[in-house]
This record gives sequence, structure tokens and C-alpha cells, in this order.
Amino acid sequence: MAKKNTAKATIKPESITNVKKSQPLSLRVSALIPVIFCLFYLGVHFIPDFGAYDAMGSQWLYIVIVDFIVIIYILSQKDTYDLAATTLFRNTFSKLYLAFFILAGLSSFVAINPTESWVCYVRIIATIIAYFNISILLNGRADLFKWLAQILGVVLLIESVQTISQFLDGVGSMPLATLILSLKGTTGNKNIFAADLVVKIPFVIYCIHTFKLWGRIFNSLILCSAVLTVFFVNARASYVSLLLIIILYFIYCLLEYLREKKLEQAMYRISYLLIPVIIAFFVSQIELTNVKNLQEEKGGYGTVTDRLGSAVAFNAEDNQVRIRLWKHAIDYTTHHPLMGTGIGNWKIASIPYQKEIINDLVVPVHAHNDFFEMFAELGIPGGLLYAGLFACILIFTVKVYRSNAEEEIKLASLFSFLAFIGYSVDAFFNFPMERPISQVFFALITGLNVNAFISARAIQKNETEPVQSTSLLKSVFGLTAILLLLPASYVTYLTYKSLVVQRMIIPDMDNEPLKLKWTEIFPLIPSIPNLSASAQPIEAIKGRYLYEAKKYDEALVLLNRGSAANPVIAYSEFLKAGLFFTLGKMDSALINGTKAFYTRPRAKTYYQTLIAVLAKLKDTVNIQKAFDEAVKYRNEPYVWNLYILGMLNAQGKGRDPLLKIADSALHLFPGNADLMLRKREITQFMGAPVITKKGVDIAQAQIYYDAGVAAFSKAQAAAARKDEAGKIEAYKIAAGNFRKAAEFSPGNYVIFENAAIAYFNMGDFNTSLTYFDKVFALQTAVDGKSEYFAGVALYNLGKKEAGCKYLQIALSKGWKEAETIIKTNCK
Repeated sequence: MAKKNTAKATIKPESITNVKKSQPLSLRVSALIPVIFCLFYLGVHFIPDFGAYDAMGSQWLYIVIVDFIVIIYILSQKDTYDLAATTLFRNTFSKLYLAFFILAGLSSFVAINPTESWVCYVRIIATIIAYFNISILLNGRADLFKWLAQILGVVLLIESVQTISQFLDGVGSMPLATLILSLKGTTGNKNIFAADLVVKIPFVIYCIHTFKLWGRIFNSLILCSAVLTVFFVNARASYVSLLLIIILYFIYCLLEYLREKKLEQAMYRISYLLIPVIIAFFVSQIELTNVKNLQEEKGGYGTVTDRLGSAVAFNAEDNQVRIRLWKHAIDYTTHHPLMGTGIGNWKIASIPYQKEIINDLVVPVHAHNDFFEMFAELGIPGGLLYAGLFACILIFTVKVYRSNAEEEIKLASLFSFLAFIGYSVDAFFNFPMERPISQVFFALITGLNVNAFISARAIQKNETEPVQSTSLLKSVFGLTAILLLLPASYVTYLTYKSLVVQRMIIPDMDNEPLKLKWTEIFPLIPSIPNLSASAQPIEAIKGRYLYEAKKYDEALVLLNRGSAANPVIAYSEFLKAGLFFTLGKMDSALINGTKAFYTRPRAKTYYQTLIAVLAKLKDTVNIQKAFDEAVKYRNEPYVWNLYILGMLNAQGKGRDPLLKIADSALHLFPGNADLMLRKREITQFMGAPVITKKGVDIAQAQIYYDAGVAAFSKAQAAAARKDEAGKIEAYKIAAGNFRKAAEFSPGNYVIFENAAIAYFNMGDFNTSLTYFDKVFALQTAVDGKSEYFAGVALYNLGKKEAGCKYLQIALSKGWKEAETIIKTNCK
């Protein structure tokens, strides 16, 4: 009995050539299935955030789902893709990619935060499976390149029209910088968005290069709108990549002219590219110049020539920031050459480098260079593997161009390489590895390029012997991919859910006190990830909610977990310092407050908390030490203000040396309201204790005062966007905090004045007058501001005579705004 062989099939090299046009229509339609699946992948462009803090949550989940669908299809096609899988897994690029993939997974075992490693690693899982899926589907299908190119052109046209419309609609209604930063599509970042536009442009150039007249005209219009959009977005890296693509295409046209001696054809090709670019350049220059001239604040954005000038300026601030980030990543690599910090953990490892540079709790999540970041996260072996992927595509393209392959294959190799240039420049200046849209393009353009190389090599070698393919390899790939995607889908889903909750929580972190209730949000927070989008420990954020709910023991448990998730940001220690301060456990408050501040000496809240603890302990030596440390990095009014406040409370009364310090601070920052208040308080308590009726020092007043100012600012922002309910709510919070501050510092007229103005802005004129009366009773206000608002409040209540009296007093004290009202209403 003959042995039945189902594992292997003998397939001649000719089977990788294009689908014949003589096939029946039904077969030709089914042959477009790879394009349909590529469309599914490209559909990530149009996946919104679905309520998440960042659209990448839903977009990564979408890619995982598409991966599943495509793998099931490939496995269902008996013998169809056996040869494709075999040739693909033999390819050098695929082997390098698999080695990089495995090493990235192993790095999670040495990571600072293994959970964060897994969150980031599943994105590599989704991308590498997308690469193999797309490559298997498109293997030997160079005929589909023109379909994909035109589809990408249409997508680019849609994005360009939408963005240009958004830009034109925003002109005049918002500052230029704000408008440009809003041009980000669904990528979450304008730089990434611009790079994704540029990556599609080579496919449009391909259409111009190969199509007939009307196709060239149509795609020239797409090119013009796309380049105009890139110029509007003002991303300098995209200018560089666009310029490189144009230059390389010109070089190709020159080489083709030297080979074919067809000058007219070469001139046509160059003209169809150059004319749309020149038109887009001049239109953008004119429009951006006009917009700039209308702006009061010029900002850092402008015309293409402005941005290119700053791109090549070595001392430009943005360039210096990037270079500094690169140096930090390189330094970390030299100290951790074998495995690095673990995939996805650079956001943690970078923090100590930046503690003396970046204010508050801002974290450099990325190195703004995927190459340096991979070296830092995976060590030298992983970094070399990643860089090897880019070198491999370059080598493949050169070899295909020099081969005797069909023109269709050569063009697929060339234009996918030009797209890869766009991605590579972005990888050098930004962080496309994190962004789903960018990674779909990485999978697509590398798949196209690798397949072109495989086809060209087969033709170049003139292979006549049969190629042995096996269905086992395809099956192993499919089943392994499914096994990897099962946990990946779970993690990406939880990450998406976390980003939905973070959209509510992150804005709430600016509120004092927090608005959301822990009982409402805790059930919504998944166990993965354990870091927020800004690298704050999720457990520490939850701990803050419990702390404010006075559930101190439960809060401490979560805060301790937060320390483990990100040990170098000290957010948990900062919160524990405040918690222990509230409980009166001053030794513990001092330990945690000191650690938090010296870990992040540029964090205002950390400094404020430590000063409050030290003032309570009467520790003037360490107050001086903390001030000396803080003022090195931020010689700003708040640093001096808190220093003087802490010393005033620690010393227990006003003294001449402290008064001289206040004078020095006012010399540096003349007219600063907080510093003027500190000087009045020193004078007020000269030789007298700074203890209020409630027995609490005025440092407590400062805490409530700052919270009131923050809420007041939010109310003004709400008023600007015509959010009446939000405005009233914020003013209520501001007024409440000012009232509490006044309880601890009843001699400070500014606190009463701000409370009165908050009520005034709510339209509660009677209550505002109550607090203005407290201002007048102190007899320390000299600028006429309180009299002005009190006069307007009385006038609005129908008390014209009394209102005009106060307005006259305000004018006599120098409050000029009163003059107009007096002339109009007080005759």
C-alpha cells in the first residue's frame, strides 16, 4: 500500500509567480483576499479611543483580533500557504525578527517591573504575528502591490482632507501651537501622525510612477494634499524623511535614465513629483505666515523654513532635549550591556537621569529614539538585533535592484523601501514601536520588501530543482501564534479598560480634594497594567483615594505596592508622608517626605510636603537644606515662599533675619503676591507666636490656599469653554478652600478677598459681601480691588448709592477699572 504523504509537497519555483490573468473571474476575486485582510489591518487608522485616555488601547486590541482572524484563515487553507510559510521562515529578516522577539520576551525576567514588560511585550507579539500573516498572504503576489498602493493613497487622501479642514477651521479660534498639537488623527501624537502620513507617500509616488495619465493626475492631487498636511503638522522629523524619500526617488530616476536613456520619461516622472511638492510648499508658507502674523504669541511653530531651521540648529531646545535623552539611554546601556532594563521599562529607568532636569512628576516615557531605547531595554545583543532588521531591509533592496527580477518586483522592493525610510527616520527621532498604526505599517512594508527579495532571489538563482515545503511549519506557526495571542488579547483588553478608567482618574489627580469616589472607580480598575500612561503606580493612585477617604491602613497597603511598581518616582513616599503627617506620626512622615523630595527635587508638591513636615518638627536646619536643594533647580517664587513660610512656623515668630530674606525674595521677584503676604505675616508676628485660634500653624493655611487657587484656575478655564456647570462647581470648591485657609490664617486679607471674588463670580453677591467686609475689617488691603468688586456686587443687588461709594474708594486707591463704571452708572 502506498504511503500517503500529507506533510510535504513538491512545489516548483514558478508557483511563486503572479496569478495569471487568464484565470476565471471567481478565482481572480478570491485572489484579492490578501488585499482584503490587509485592509482589515489598515482599518486601525479609523479605530477611535472608545472612551480611553489614549486610542492605542483600542487599536492594539483591534490588531490582536485581526491577527486571530487572519491566522484562522491561513490555517483553513489546506496546502495553499505551505510554500509561503516555508520560504518566509527561511529568510534572514524573519530569523532576525524571531531572535529579537525571543530576547525581548526573556528580558521581562530581569525587568524592574515585569508586569509593565508584559504589557509592552504583547505589542511585539501582535506586530510580529501581523508581519508573518501579511507576508504569508502576499508571498509571490507582486501583482497586488498596485492595489495596496492605491488603497493607501485613498486612505492618505481621507486623512489629508480631514486634517487640512481641521487646520483651516481652527485658524483664528485658537493659538497656532494649540492648533498644530491638535493635528494628530487617531495616533495620539502629532509627530507620529506626520510620520504615518509620510510612510504612505511612497505608495502614492509609485502610483504616479506606474499609472497612466488620469491615474497620475489623481495621485498627484493626493500627493499635493498629503505634503501640504505634513507641512501644516510642523513635525520636523517628517520633513527630513520626506526630503530623503524625494532625493532617493530622484536618484532612482537618474539611474533609470542612465540605463534606458529616456530623458523625456525621466523628466515626466520628476515633474509629477516635484510640482505637487512645490505647490504644497508655497501654499503652506503663505498660510502659516499669515496665521503667525495674526498670533500675539509666536510660539515654537511656524513655516516649513522656520521649522527646518530649528531642526538643523544644534542648540535648539527640542534638539537638546532629544540629545540628552539619547545620552541617558546610551549611558544606561554601557552600565547594563547584557539585558538592559527589560522591554518596556525604559520609562522607569530613565527617571533618575531626569530628576534634576524635569519639573514635577513629568516622566520621559521614551528615549525619542527606538534604537537607543532598544539598546537600553534589551542590552547590546537586543539592540543589535533590532538595528539588524533595518540593515537587512537595506541590503535586500540593493540586491533586488541589482538582480534580473521583473520590473514589478523591483518596484515593489524600491517603493516599500522608500516607505521604510519614512518609518526609519521616525524610529530615529520618535517612538513608533509603541503606536499601533506605525506597527501595522512596519509589518506591511517589511513584508512587502521581504517578499520582493524572496521572489527576486528565486529568479536570480534560476532555481530549477523543486522546493520542498511542509504544512507542518505553517501549522506550528498558526498554533503558536494562537497560543501567544490568547494571553495577548487578555492583556490588551485589560490595558484598554485601564486607559478608559485613566481618562477619568488622571484629570482627577489635579483636584484637591479628589472628586471621584473610590467606591465608584475601584471596581473599574483592572489588575493590569500597574502603571498609568504617565508611569505613576496605579496602586499608589488608588492609595490616594483611600487616604482621602480616611481609610489609612488600607491606603498604606496600596502605597507600599506602588513603591514596588515604580521605585524611582517616589509618588507612594510622597503620599505616605502626607498620610503620616495627618496621623501625627512625624518620624515616618519625615522619612518618607525626605525620600520623596530628594528623589524628585524639582517636584513642587514633594517640596511643599517636606517643608510642612520640617516646620511641624521645628527643624530649621533641614528646612534650610531643602531650600538650598530646591532653589538650585527652580529659583522660583514658590520655592522662596514655602521656605519663608516653613521658617516662620518653625521659629514660632517673625524675626529680623527672616524679614531680610523676604526682602531678598521680593528683590528677585518684585510684586509677587505670595511673597508680599509672607513679609506682612513676618511683620504681623514679629516677636509674637504664629499660632491661630485653632492651634494650627499657617502652613496648613497655605495648603488650602493653594488648593483654592488651583480650583479658581479651573473655574476660569471652564468659563472660557462656556461650561457653566463646571465653572460654578469649581468656584464652589475654590471658595470652600479659601474659607478653610482663613480659619488657619485669619489675618491674611488676600484669603478673604479670594473667597469673596469666588462667590462674586458665582453670582452669590450677598455672600461675597460678607467676605469683603472681613477684608475691610483687617484694614491691610491698599490696592482698591476689594472695594471695586464690593461696589459692583452692591450695584447688582440694586444698592446703587452704596455701590458707587465703594467704587469711588476703589478709584481713589488706584483701581482704574472702577472709572468706567463710575462714569456710566454713578452720575
